[in-house]
Amino acid sequence: MIKHFAKNFIAGMIAMLPIVSTFLAVAFIEQSLSLSGIANLEFYFPGLGIIIALVMLYLVGLVATSFIGKYLWDKIDLVFERIPAIGQIYKAIKEILGYDTGDEAVFKAVVLYKDTATDSEEIGLVTNEFQENDGCNKSFVYVPNSPTPTTGRLVIIESCKLKEIDITPHEALKMILAVGKMDIKLTSAN
Repeated sequence: MIKHFAKNFIAGMIAMLPIVSTFLAVAFIEQSLSLSGIANLEFYFPGLGIIIALVMLYLVGLVATSFIGKYLWDKIDLVFERIPAIGQIYKAIKEILGYDTGDEAVFKAVVLYKDTATDSEEIGLVTNEFQENDGCNKSFVYVPNSPTPTTGRLVIIESCKLKEIDITPHEALKMILAVGKMDIKLTSAN
């Protein structure tokens, strides 16, 4: 009886989590923007704060995707990276989201990894490579879950069994978050 109740209670919590989280996020944004003085405007109505936030995000995206905006964004990026303590947090978040590139990046490549248990391929992100004493090259591959790429598993697999694909880690994470509902071609990088 207690097991049955606990199992269904947890299942109900998990089912309600996205709904409640979305409601709380929307309420938090609305309350925060309302407290900023917007509620005192004559034309204020509930939800105006969310509309303003959406418009602001759109405008930031519009500027960030323009030529001049990209230049300015790169300069802002450099400033954030150079701030003591905060710069380290900023860089870590960029790496986790797949934005960082080069030798310092967390994810070195995006690969398809064959899951023999289900006879399917999964998207993985190579985090490191090493060579065993017998000369066999192996890779650490983080296989994120969809739609929550912050959860997943780490597998160690022979590098020759991986098929590198020509997309960035950021694009791969976006595709995982969107449960594959993106127009990205998974072409081989080799």
